[in-house]
Formats: sequence, C-alpha cells, structure tokens
Amino acid sequence: MRFLFLVILSGSLFSCSRWEIQKSISDESFVPEKIDYVIHSGTDLNSPKLRWTPIFKNNLSLGFQSEHVYLKIKATNHTSVPKLILDLGNPHLDFIRVYEEGNPEPIKEGGDFIAHSHWDAFSKSIAFELTWPVGETKTIILETKSSSNISYLIRFYSKETFYLKENLENTILGFFYGTIFIMVIYNLFIYFILKEKAYITYSVSIFCNLLLQMYLNGILNQIFTLDHPEIHNRIGSIIVTCSAITGWTFAQQTLNLRDFNPWSHRLIQSLKFLVLFYILIPYAYLPIEIAVRIGNFIAQLFVVSVLVVAIVNYSSGNKQARLFLFGWSTLLFGILMYTLLQNGVLPVNVFTIYGNQIGSTLEAGILSLALANKINELKEEKAKTQSEALVTLEEKVRERTKTLDESLNLIKKDLNVAKKIQKTLFSDIKTSDPRIHFHSYYQSMSEVGGDFYDLTQVKADYYRIFVADATGHGIQAALITMAIKAEYESLKMIYDHPDDLVFHMNQIFINKYSNIQTIFTCSVCDIDLKNKQLFYASAGHPDQIHQRIYDIKLLPRTGKIIGLMDHTQYRLIEHQIEEGDRIFLFTDGIFEQFNEEKELFGEDRLYEILKENLKLSLDHTMAKVLSELSLFTDGNAKQDDITFIGCEIQSLG
Repeated sequence: MRFLFLVILSGSLFSCSRWEIQKSISDESFVPEKIDYVIHSGTDLNSPKLRWTPIFKNNLSLGFQSEHVYLKIKATNHTSVPKLILDLGNPHLDFIRVYEEGNPEPIKEGGDFIAHSHWDAFSKSIAFELTWPVGETKTIILETKSSSNISYLIRFYSKETFYLKENLENTILGFFYGTIFIMVIYNLFIYFILKEKAYITYSVSIFCNLLLQMYLNGILNQIFTLDHPEIHNRIGSIIVTCSAITGWTFAQQTLNLRDFNPWSHRLIQSLKFLVLFYILIPYAYLPIEIAVRIGNFIAQLFVVSVLVVAIVNYSSGNKQARLFLFGWSTLLFGILMYTLLQNGVLPVNVFTIYGNQIGSTLEAGILSLALANKINELKEEKAKTQSEALVTLEEKVRERTKTLDESLNLIKKDLNVAKKIQKTLFSDIKTSDPRIHFHSYYQSMSEVGGDFYDLTQVKADYYRIFVADATGHGIQAALITMAIKAEYESLKMIYDHPDDLVFHMNQIFINKYSNIQTIFTCSVCDIDLKNKQLFYASAGHPDQIHQRIYDIKLLPRTGKIIGLMDHTQYRLIEHQIEEGDRIFLFTDGIFEQFNEEKELFGEDRLYEILKENLKLSLDHTMAKVLSELSLFTDGNAKQDDITFIGCEIQSLG
C-alpha cells in the first residue's frame, strides 16, 4: 500500500509541469547525425590505418578498455539557440577531451578525475557547454580514457532544456531514493517495536544499497564528493563491499542458516571475511583500475552466492526461502543488466541504465514481505509453545493498541491545530466600498492543504487578489503555503504591477528554495476602480475568468511555474472593466474532480454554469457552481484542494 501511495503522490507532484517540460525537451534537443569510434593508443587520428567503426544509434558501450577511445561526432544544431550542452550520459569517465575537427588543441576537458565543481555543467553525468551557431553542421572528436566501463548516451540540448531535463530526472530519482529511505525508517521503527535484529540489518542493507544507487547515478559526486575526485573514484568499491556484507548478514538472519543449513552459513561467513579483509587492508594500495574491477566482481559474487543459497534452502524445505528467492531474483536481474552494460555486452538504454534501480525497488518490497512473513511464523511458533502466557500476551497487545490509539489521537489533535493555523493565513478584504464586492470559498482535500489566497486593498480604489496552488497535498503542501505566505507578504505592497510581483516571487523561490525543488502556480489580479482597468499575470496557473454579460474572457497563463526556471519573464494582461463585470479566480481543484465513472468535471462545465446563472447574485452564482460540483461527485471525497474567489464590479461612479 505504501508503494501505491507514493506513486499517487508522485503523479500529483508532476501533474502541473509534466507536459510543458516534455514538450520543451523534445523541441530543443537532438541526436548526432553520424557517430564513428576507434580504440587507439596513439594521437594521430588522421592515419589511414585507423579503422573508424560507425555507430547506428546514439548509444555505445565498450566495457573496460585499457586504451583511449575516440568518437567522431557529426551533428547540426537544430535548436533555436547558439549555446548547446553535449550530454554524454555517463558520470564515471575518468578523462574526456573535446576537439573540433582539424584543431589539435582540446576545446574542453572533463571527467570524474576532475573536481565536480569544475565541470562545465552542474549535472549527474559528464556534459560540456559548446558554442554552436544555429543551423551549423560541425564535426567534433571526443577522446576518452577511463578505469571503469566506457559507455555513452549522446544527445545535444539547449542549455535551458538540459537543466529542465536534469530537474525532471532528479525528481524521478528522488522519488526512488525517497521510497527506499522511507523503507529504512519504517523497518527501523518496526525494529524498535519488535526488537527483531533482522529489521535493523535489513535497514542497514537497503541504506547501503541506496548509497550505491546514488553513486552509480552520479548524484553522490554531484552533491557530496564534488571537490574530492580521489574520494569519489574509490568510494564506489567501499559502498559495494558494505552493501554485500550487510546483504549477506541479512540473508543469514532471515533464512536462519545457522540452524537450517550450517554449510551455507559457513560459506557466507567466509565470503564476508574475505571481502572485509579486502576493504580493510589491500584496498587502499590497489590502483583504481583494479579496485573498480574487484568491486564489479564482488557485486556479481554477492548476488549469485545469495541466489544459490536461497535455491538450496528452498529445495531443502526452508519456508523462508520462497519469498527470499523471488526477491533476490529481481535484484539479480537488475544487477546483471547493469554489469553486462559495464562489460559492454548490453547497449545503453533506459532499461539497462535504470535496471539496477528497478530491481532494487522490487527486491526491497518483496524482502519486506519475506521479513514480515518470517515474523508472523515466529509469532505462531511462539504462540504454540507459550499458550499458557496468552493472557499476558493479550494484555501487552491491549497496551500497545492503547499506545497507538493515543499516538493517533495526538496526531489528530496536531492536525486540527495545523488546520486552525492555516486558516489564519487566508486574508479576506473587509471593505465597505459599495463599488466592489468580494466572495471567497476554500476547502482542503484533507485537514490541511496546498492552496493559498490573499485579498488586499493596496491603496484607495486599488485592490489586489493573489491565488497560489502548491504541488502535492497535505502537510507537505501546507508547509509550502507558509513559505508562499511569508514571501508574498514582503512583496505585495512593493510592486505596482502583477508581472513584476510574480517575477520577484520566482527569483526568491529559485534562490532560497531550489534545494528542495519547491514549485507552485499562482495568479495575481489587480483591479483599478479609478482608471477602470484590470491588470493580470499568471505563473503556470489555469486560465481564470473575466465575465461580462453573456461573454467570458479567459485570463491565460503569462509565464512558467514559480521555482522552475531562473529569470523567467512574465507578460502583463490589461482589460477594461465595466459595471457588472465579474472576475473569478480559482485553483484547478474546482474543475479537476471526477465522478464514479471517472468523468472529469472540466472547465467547459464550469463556464456553462457561470453563463447560465449570470442573473443570480455573485454569492449565489458561486454557491450554484459548488452545488453542481457536489452533485457531480455525488458526495465523494474531493481529489484536490478547492479555492474559489469571486469579485463583482457593482459601480464605477
């Protein structure tokens, strides 16, 4: 269930910006027209004896190579900008030099033997920024020397698109890392309740596996070892070894090998000792090339040995081995794909690159079930042998249930307090101005929500409405709204026009909150009664409504989502206003609701209701919309927070 919950949460997090990012990446990136490679120890690339081998895709994997590898890449800049990012799709290449054809001097140098802070691009994989006029065709040459697997997944991006792609990939990887980390905490929590050693061993094991995935993806170098390439190039084998030792220990405990199969227990003990001896004594004195290959061998030895032990124990009637075997099979599949990629057997693609993560996630989930199954069996055996202690056991269960109930009640109280605190964030205009009338409605999907609005009289005859929708739901989104509230309060009386205000909001969130990748949509609407004008700007927000008699004008988005891109410019929309005009501002929760048939309420239905009820007062019109929405969903739980703000110009005299 927790995997399903995380998948749903992840989907809601990406729903606002997914289409825009994917379209931008597709439009502003391209692959080379032609790639040739040669493995060569010399430097004379013009020698007629060299045999260049063509590559028919934009990926290549050559495994471990002792000599230099050269790529000759021919490409045309199909983007709209003269600055490109060449992404090699590999974070573990020691040295890379980039040459322009005919020029013996490299124009760029990189690799993980260079501190990450000196890389051309702040990215997981090695990438270079190149000057490349629009429409021009060039041929460049890459020289590669590496102690690890030499593989490439080559693509050119505009600079803006490259970092959009990086953000999207980092978010997906963050979802994976977050899932594993939650499992670490979850199993530690169970350990402190049940005092079963297998849970803490499992937590350490999957935490080591999480570090391994971060190393393989290049995240560890990008965030932690960025100024220490010598540490980065040795730490991978250490992490592999720690992951193997903790994994073997978990296998011993879960399968109870000491009692059920002593020879398997002794075999794994011997492997643990040899690997521990390797990491403590000779590892520091080995060349990096050898250390990398030994680390690769340990990973394969670990998975194969555990798989063999699980098969033998399953055949011997060990009940615990069934789920254990299934779980390690998925991990074996993922690691085999990655190691075959390392050795040049499989090509570079999405499945081979992320096969390790896919296998690890499935393995972690299945082994959690195996661990839970083992605990259940132990409980049953204990119940059979200690039936006389049943009364005491029931009393302990009641005590724990009482403790959990008390904890649940405490959580509910805390959420109620949080709900009251959040209500204080919303600011309604209490105006006696007969020329204008406001009405607002807010309902969170759960106790707290991710919507925020503010109604402010900036000065005489001038009113400002602000509506924001943070990504996600619940406590996470509610915390973001507090940050939005704090930053907006400091800006709302400073800037005269909505586009300036939204621009500076974006800069603040890029500079202060980029490390947690906080993004949200918003709209700002200013009403100038004196000059009979409406000013409007929107950051990725749904189209809002300016309604005149039997006519609806849409107020579209005028720029990208807040927190997505540095120095984003926002367009200002100006409308004349007349008596009787109505302005409706809302979040997407007002129309992105589904009924039991999975039918969407939709924007068109909202527009139609507003047209049909124009003769009603503003308050009754909004009540009609909410009533129709409730009938449509048939009282089912709302799928999103709802914010609905109405404003009517009653007089301009």
